[in-house]
Amino acid sequence: MKFVSILNNGGEFDDLVKESPALVKFFHPDCGHCKDMAPHWDSLKDKLKDHHHKNINVIEVHADALPEIKSDCAKNIPGYPTIMEVKMDGKGGKEHKGERHADALHKFFLDTFINGMKDTKEMKHTKEMKHTKEMKGGGIKRRSKRRGKNKMKKTNKTNKTNKTNKTNKKSRNRRSNKKMYRKKRSKRSKKR
Repeated sequence: MKFVSILNNGGEFDDLVKESPALVKFFHPDCGHCKDMAPHWDSLKDKLKDHHHKNINVIEVHADALPEIKSDCAKNIPGYPTIMEVKMDGKGGKEHKGERHADALHKFFLDTFINGMKDTKEMKHTKEMKHTKEMKGGGIKRRSKRRGKNKMKKTNKTNKTNKTNKTNKKSRNRRSNKKMYRKKRSKRSKKR
């Protein structure tokens, strides 16, 4: 785990997020909220000592370095400070919307990087299990995904025929309505 402060060189940020995900704070020194948050951000180092072996960077980026950053996450920074998860290859992740004190930042770190990574691994495993079926001998048989696509094709065909039937009914109804209207008109003219 690296703690990095980027003041001028935006290219350094791009290099860091290519290697590993990061917790990033985009800030401006004239911003009052940024000034208030600075000591809490610094104390985050102490709180993250237990996770020093993780391959996650903690980066603070000065607003002047933003134009040099090529990563997608730095394109639309709504205001300062912005605290967010940056995934590998510079794609933006979750944005921290909570309080800006050390405990809340630590909780965001844990939820996003430590607990969040466990959840994504479990989700991948459950997705794989949806397409498998246990066999009697203890092996696993994969269900083909093609079956669902074929069903879709059949339903699309039936939907098309239903649509044409509906349009035919509508045109028949219009014709019959015209005939009825003509009859009523002719009756009215006879009465006069």
